[in-house]
Amino acid sequence: MTNFLQDSVVPKIVKFTQTRYMQIILNAFMSVTAITIAGSFFTLLKSIPIDIWQKFLDSSGVGSILSIPVAITTDIIALYVLCAISYQTAKSFDIEGFSPLLISLGSFLILTPFTGIERSAGEGGEIITQTMDNVIPVSSIGAQGIFLAIFVGILATRIYIFAIKKGWKLSMPESVPVNVSNMFASMIPGGLVFTLFLLFRFILSLTPFQTAQNMIYGLLQLPLTAVGGGIPGVIVYTLAISIFWSFGIHGGMVAYIGMAAIISVMNAENLAAFASGSAAPHPEWALTPWTMMGGAGSTLALSILIFFFAKSAQLKVLGKMSLPTSIFNVNEPLIFGMPVMMNPFLIFPFILVPIINLLLSLLAINIGFLAEPTGASINLFMPFGIMGMLANSHWSGFVWSIVILIIDIIIYAPFFKAYDRRLLNAEKESEVTVTDEVEIKI
Repeated sequence: MTNFLQDSVVPKIVKFTQTRYMQIILNAFMSVTAITIAGSFFTLLKSIPIDIWQKFLDSSGVGSILSIPVAITTDIIALYVLCAISYQTAKSFDIEGFSPLLISLGSFLILTPFTGIERSAGEGGEIITQTMDNVIPVSSIGAQGIFLAIFVGILATRIYIFAIKKGWKLSMPESVPVNVSNMFASMIPGGLVFTLFLLFRFILSLTPFQTAQNMIYGLLQLPLTAVGGGIPGVIVYTLAISIFWSFGIHGGMVAYIGMAAIISVMNAENLAAFASGSAAPHPEWALTPWTMMGGAGSTLALSILIFFFAKSAQLKVLGKMSLPTSIFNVNEPLIFGMPVMMNPFLIFPFILVPIINLLLSLLAINIGFLAEPTGASINLFMPFGIMGMLANSHWSGFVWSIVILIIDIIIYAPFFKAYDRRLLNAEKESEVTVTDEVEIKI
């Protein structure tokens, strides 16, 4: 079974993740992460669980000011994704990225309805619905627009590149400055892209969907997030990370490529809910501080066992290197140095422990022991315990980190002992062999 996975399944998955458009999507979402983390800094600042601080935020109006960076990152996240996708697509084809980025942004706005709905209470308490013109609905450029942003970013940029490479552009004399020449060179490709997207908008207006946002959200994004965005999706994502790492493949990167769009939607909706004072609608996607303590496989527990209890020389040296980095969720020294990958002693707990952590954390939330995550994006290199406390802005986040760590240590302990014993025996046999050789030579 192992040989089949290693020789047949894994190479195909790796080949798929290395395709042009998978790499474009991965690089785009990785670049957008900087925006969401910047907004989350203010989310964390606003959510510090100190009563005096919260009263100050409410009474002074500072709380409303701190909500602004959150709003301009999460409420319009689709625009950031669009720009990143377009830029990475152009870069992949060795085309200067600024012009196609602007064309893609214009194409997205062409598909965006400039009408919104305002609801207000009448004198009798009834709800009055009023259509407003010349406004952009936040839902069109927020989390609900991410999937459309991906399609438009790739398609608009590819059409632009196709026109450029076909030579459909206005060529200026060499005496004309480069910036002016580039402006004229983009006129025909840009006009072609705008025309096609304008035609697409008109066709959609004749359908029940009315808009591209409604079509993509209804046919693709909503079903995908319903299936892959809940607890089963988190379990699949968590399992994929551990399984791929077990075969020496960067599990986090591979799993993220496959579910980047869904993950981004879940995180954006969580953060938007927090900005509006609501509970995170997808708390299961914010449990990483407890499901993967120390990195993939939740190996902080394994690093602690190695550091304090290892008897083999190999693991003693490894423990000194891996524990400091594991505290900050960097476990590559452990995965490659032990090694964890392709290790029959450790593969089982490496895959199982994160799932146990996930299910226990969900249980702890349901019984009220663990406060729900706020939905803020946390820097994954925050130290153990602090990361858990920041995730839900509550003391229970720190306490639960310790509880989970103890459970992980108990699970990892017998597997660690068996592997450490094997290494120690191998080292003793090696010493005997070396001694015998020396005696023979003498």
